[in-house]
Amino acid sequence: MDSQIPQTAFVRKALLGRTVEPDATYAGDLLALERILSTRAVGMAESIALSHLVSRYPRESDAIARELGIRPFIPFEDARVAALVDERLRLALGRARLPRLRSDDPLDLLGP
Repeated sequence: MDSQIPQTAFVRKALLGRTVEPDATYAGDLLALERILSTRAVGMAESIALSHLVSRYPRESDAIARELGIRPFIPFEDARVAALVDERLRLALGRARLPRLRSDDPLDLLGP
């Protein structure tokens, strides 16, 4: 699937059915929104990207989701995202503790 070819009639009409060419950022965002919604993203990075696009283009995302036949995406709340990032960081630090430097130790960047 080519990410530059619109899949839905809404995006085709929004990008190709105009008398003037749309803004390149808007066109890229609509294509990205359509791609992420159609692949049903499950990763954290794609979910955050989708949340950003949905909050930026709520009407467009609803129209694309309706045409693709999927439920509308509900964006994350900032507090929930911060808690999720904090939990992932805590888990990552728990697996491999980083050595802590004391302030009186000399900094040796090329050491063992």
